[in-house]
Amino acid sequence: MNPIGLRWGDAVIGALASALVIAAFALAYFPAGGARVLVISQAGAAPQHEPLDRRRTLEVTGPAGITRIEIEPGRARCAESPGYRNICEGSGWLQAHGDIAVSLPNRLTLQVLGSEPGFDSLHY
Repeated sequence: MNPIGLRWGDAVIGALASALVIAAFALAYFPAGGARVLVISQAGAAPQHEPLDRRRTLEVTGPAGITRIEIEPGRARCAESPGYRNICEGSGWLQAHGDIAVSLPNRLTLQVLGSEPGFDSLHY
């Protein structure tokens, strides 16, 4: 007699349920996104699209000075921007679809766009 009271079928069902939870977590938090691109928008200028495929540094000149953008494979960030609150730099690495950073003094936005949306709805 089994002291725990579980049968072999209970163990199979438990293992399948655990695998389902792990797979759901992996799909929800690590989606297989397609090609991503960084869209750099500045007031009064056409948006600039930069692929996130290789490491490089860009400098964008704005009304308040120069904003330095670092791009690495799969992600980008605002490394340096004018302004004393460091809002743009505080956004950190942008890597998921919909991630955004804003440089208010230079009227500049950085946004990552992917082939699939990162969320299905947004509520405030």
